[in-house]
Amino acid sequence: ELLEQEVKTKLSTCEKQAEKLTALRRKAAKIVEEQMSSRLIPLGIPNVRFKVDLSPKPLSMDGADKIQFLFSANTSTAMKPVAQVASGGEIARVMLSLKAMVSGAVKLPTIIFDEIDTGVSGKIAQKMALIMQEMGNNNQVISITHLPQIAALGSSHYKVEKEETAEGTRSHMRELTQEQRVNEIAQMLSGADISDAALQNARELLDLSKKK
Repeated sequence: ELLEQEVKTKLSTCEKQAEKLTALRRKAAKIVEEQMSSRLIPLGIPNVRFKVDLSPKPLSMDGADKIQFLFSANTSTAMKPVAQVASGGEIARVMLSLKAMVSGAVKLPTIIFDEIDTGVSGKIAQKMALIMQEMGNNNQVISITHLPQIAALGSSHYKVEKEETAEGTRSHMRELTQEQRVNEIAQMLSGADISDAALQNARELLDLSKKK
């Protein structure tokens, strides 16, 4: 009986703490929704709707809330969980916006983006690159990318190459010099045959990086 009473007392304490956590989450959810909309509109989703959905669930270690991120890129489409309705490019932009927002609140020492630019190109890639560059003012940002717009805005550029040997595949990574960066970005722009126009474009991208 004493143990049962102790369990009831501790359960009551946990339920009160969960209520406080729910209230904090509801307050934070409004801020997240506003910030996500303001971040996603410039990234080419002008009609975005983003909602943090909280619904009750049995009490557990992380509280009594089931949390989902609901998303719609169009006014005519109902909001559903991000993974169900967002395209690859939209998911990339949602993830970048979330991480940019989190990095502003929690001072993470290093953030790694593994091809977060999948499904985007052109102006949107440029805007994503500028967001990552801004994050680099307070964090170390490592971005694995195949897009020249993003590679050009890094403060350092490393090239990863794979080599087939008798022992298996070996990976090598080396930091590029400024001139090597021009050639590498030109190759990303034009493919195997590097044209004069691609070289000029690469230099312009790198000059843009210096001006930011």
